[in-house]
Amino acid sequence: MSLLKGIGASAYIKTGKVKKIEKYRDAADLEGGEIIVASKISRDMLPKIKKAGAVVTDYGGLTSHVAITLRELKIPCVVGTEKATNILDNDMIVTVDGHTGHIYQGIIEFEEELELFELQETATNLKVNLNIPAIASSISPYVDGVGSIRIENIVIETGKHPYILLEKGLLSDVLVNGIEQILDAFYPKPVWFRTFDIPTDELKNLDGGKIEPTEKNSLLGLRAIYKDLRDIEVLKAEFRAVKTLLDRGYSNLGLKFPFLRDVSEYYAAKKIMKDIGLKPHHDLDVGVSIETPSAALCIKDYINAKIDFVSIGMSDLTMCSLAVDRRGVKVAKHFNLKHPAVLSLVNMVINRCHKKGLETCIAGYAGCDRSIVRKLIHMGMPSISTNPDQILKMRQYIDVVEKEIRLKSAREILVR
Repeated sequence: MSLLKGIGASAYIKTGKVKKIEKYRDAADLEGGEIIVASKISRDMLPKIKKAGAVVTDYGGLTSHVAITLRELKIPCVVGTEKATNILDNDMIVTVDGHTGHIYQGIIEFEEELELFELQETATNLKVNLNIPAIASSISPYVDGVGSIRIENIVIETGKHPYILLEKGLLSDVLVNGIEQILDAFYPKPVWFRTFDIPTDELKNLDGGKIEPTEKNSLLGLRAIYKDLRDIEVLKAEFRAVKTLLDRGYSNLGLKFPFLRDVSEYYAAKKIMKDIGLKPHHDLDVGVSIETPSAALCIKDYINAKIDFVSIGMSDLTMCSLAVDRRGVKVAKHFNLKHPAVLSLVNMVINRCHKKGLETCIAGYAGCDRSIVRKLIHMGMPSISTNPDQILKMRQYIDVVEKEIRLKSAREILVR
């Protein structure tokens, strides 16, 4: 019997005993295999819940960083149930279906379907979004590079706020150790990493995190490049890590700045790179992540400021364009990645970059949604960055879409 239903955010199935988590420190008592039930899970909890059997939350959405990481770890996840913490009790045996979003009472046996996929060659570059360096070597043969390393997880794994690591002189070393694993696994394929983008509420539970302000909506608050430009020493540590990796001979490293609101932030960040001894566009490719309407509408300004590539984060772009909190359950029905306004902004960025010979790449959840990927390929998007668990499925799907386009073009020529 289905006890409740939410949004299936990681399409795996697991049965286990319920363990409710109310506070960050509750996660420290996990033995392994429990069905974690919580009001919400923040990214700083991930090191603690990596051994969970499944995760069920009252709040959250498909595009949350926690859902994305759990998909990489192949841990079933159901978010946005609104009432899981009220209905599910400690020690209950439940089965979580991360595909349909149903939570069943007791043990439910599902017949697993074995899917076999050929490794299709496609004109569209297929890249991967990566949170966890340890899995890099197992997926590198099947993709054309890394569209986004989320270096935040490398830091969160230490359990310490970036300020603490900085004070101890460890921040750059922590980043080098994590990123180097990925560069090694993918060399010589391009690997793009983005500078820090950790909302303040996801830093609070780390050692030293009490310094962070309380924000009612941290996704629209002190985050990403704006925060880094206020915490310049943290940004410098990130750049020193880049310099170390370049000095070690890695020529496949690219860097992108997230959640830009104004081109002045891009200029300021590049100036700090130069102060550290890095030459943007010479020592490595430098690009931007278009995640706000202001950045999309002013793409010409970024092109004029010189960029080597453009990444598009459709989840944040949708949130900002439609004025919808992407973690908000009550307004979830209004969060529409395929809204005409969002697609119009994306199409404009693709066209402007194409005219200048710049590669554009979609990153984040949108790269896992077939209907969105189809629209993007028809727009001329040259690169798709998907999640590790979707690589072979997405490569096969892209091949189908490309064949449809070629067939349509051939028929149009015959008609003429």
